[in-house]
Amino acid sequence: MNTTIASNIHCTATRFIIPIVLLMVITPAVTANVIFSNDFESNTNGFTASGSLSSLSRVSLPTDSGGLASPNQSMWLGELGAGIPKSGSQDEIVTAHVFGLTPGQSYKIAFDLFIGASWDGSAVSFGPDSWRLAVDGNRLVDTTFSNLQQGIDAGAYSPQRYSDTTYTSTIGPDFNRFTGADAFFTVNQGGNYAPDYAIYRFGRGVGNPVLTFTAAGTTAALEFARYGDTIDSTDEYWALDNVEVASVSASVPDAGASLLLLGIGVAGLIFWRKSCETANPSQP
Repeated sequence: MNTTIASNIHCTATRFIIPIVLLMVITPAVTANVIFSNDFESNTNGFTASGSLSSLSRVSLPTDSGGLASPNQSMWLGELGAGIPKSGSQDEIVTAHVFGLTPGQSYKIAFDLFIGASWDGSAVSFGPDSWRLAVDGNRLVDTTFSNLQQGIDAGAYSPQRYSDTTYTSTIGPDFNRFTGADAFFTVNQGGNYAPDYAIYRFGRGVGNPVLTFTAAGTTAALEFARYGDTIDSTDEYWALDNVEVASVSASVPDAGASLLLLGIGVAGLIFWRKSCETANPSQP
């Protein structure tokens, strides 16, 4: 290649590359800072029970649609509500206490929700089976879940109100069971609902609802709860896993290092510019 042409290409490329490098040096990166998390592999720290729940424990449950005996298991906080009468007098409440917040800062919540056995969704006779997530009393999720087939299982009208796009409505619209579920498994064996479950993931991946709140103070109470507003069977339970609270903020590089890199970049830009002008006097 002609040396003049090669030099022109080199100078032109340098003209674009160096400003890009400088921009990368001075542009802050956006990072998620996790301030609270628990995957329940070893403890239930940070969580308390109230309402009709007297204590909390960990249980092994599947993480996919392979059924309760799936080899892919994880420790969950559960089986919450199992064996507890759904009397309508008390909610099943789990509270996560989060500390170290910055007032006015926005935070996002991520968690996995396991809905097990014969949840009836918005059915009237054995429902509605409602569930909520509230932060300091402000409800981010307020909906119903169902594992039953409409018009087949017990003849119940049992749609759910949850979907990946509608999760704060207890008055409609209606959706089929498992709508929005990342993984599910169900077998209707003559009214045996014990194997039925659905797993819903919040704040993880495309299509999952992202839940956010703005801190009013340095602490917050996350309340996960199944409503006790109906008389229902005691087989129904729910579980939590991978609960996480994180802030999203700009991570600014170290000031000294940034100035050093910026100085080197500017000096390099001047050097290459002068060398290009020397090699190619007509180069604009």
